[in-house]
Amino acid sequence: MSENHNDHNHNVNKIKSLKEFKAPVFKEDELVVYVHPYNFHSQKVLLLLYEKNIDFTPYVVDLLNGEQYSEWFLNLNPKADVPVLQDGSIVVPDSVHIINYVENKFHGGDYKTLKPKRGNKLEDEKMQVYDQILSRLPVGALSLGSFIHDDLKLVPKPPFIGPIRKTCLKNNERVHELLKESIDRVEDHKMALLRKLDLQERRKRLVYSRLEYQKILDAIQNVLRFIEDDMNANSHREWLVSNDFSMIDVCFGLLLLRLYQLGFENYYWSYGKLPRIESYFLRFKKRPSYDKLMPSNFEILKDIWQMTPSNYIIGAGAGVLGMAVFAAFAHK
Repeated sequence: MSENHNDHNHNVNKIKSLKEFKAPVFKEDELVVYVHPYNFHSQKVLLLLYEKNIDFTPYVVDLLNGEQYSEWFLNLNPKADVPVLQDGSIVVPDSVHIINYVENKFHGGDYKTLKPKRGNKLEDEKMQVYDQILSRLPVGALSLGSFIHDDLKLVPKPPFIGPIRKTCLKNNERVHELLKESIDRVEDHKMALLRKLDLQERRKRLVYSRLEYQKILDAIQNVLRFIEDDMNANSHREWLVSNDFSMIDVCFGLLLLRLYQLGFENYYWSYGKLPRIESYFLRFKKRPSYDKLMPSNFEILKDIWQMTPSNYIIGAGAGVLGMAVFAAFAHK
């Protein structure tokens, strides 16, 4: 049998695997959130729902094996991104739109608001400033680049430890190929996927350049120093805009969490570099919503292992977990 024929069969099998995903079925009145536990934007939505004590059904999209490119998911979100919220017949993609939808629907009574109090113009303006500077930070590129540039001497925490970091890099091309195969297979959503492919290719070039990656690190450092200065000037506040935990604290707390897990705390704030931010992060980790967001590593590994088709299990638990971690970063 010729090598070309074998390659053809290999590609056909891969494409077939993408078509095997079937749309999950839920009750009409269920609030369903399609997420991935390692995806930064998914975490923002999950933490919001936990903070507001909203009942919902999470569905973990199998980014590792291309479920985001399956026909059923592209019909939900042609951009092939998580998170997506489905409330009956209403479908809301993108974390920003989901946050606005949830805040508008679930407010008053048992649902605390994560927005500034009505009429407080100063807090509202401050939140908008923070939102603008935090939303521009490329968290996905930050994460991927940290696996590449060993000269940073980071101290990563589980699940981003040595073996998994290496596996993430090894499977870069695999996730990339799934997207290209999806573009060849679909017609209705081709333009959105082509834009996604272009974004991923530009991101790949960016994170492999040490000079360009340093610009990302410097941008984050500038933001952290700006926030540290603001905290010093307003030491009476417990959180970013007031003494009430708000949506911008969700975003900033998760940024600090990602930096900590990747091992950047010594690079940015430890040893007295940014003491206010260090104290803030300790408060953030004490919130009950944080505990709900952070299942044990064993539970994460078990869930990923169970939802991974047998033909994709590569033999080592760290390998499967690493591939899933990479998929979450490469995807957005």
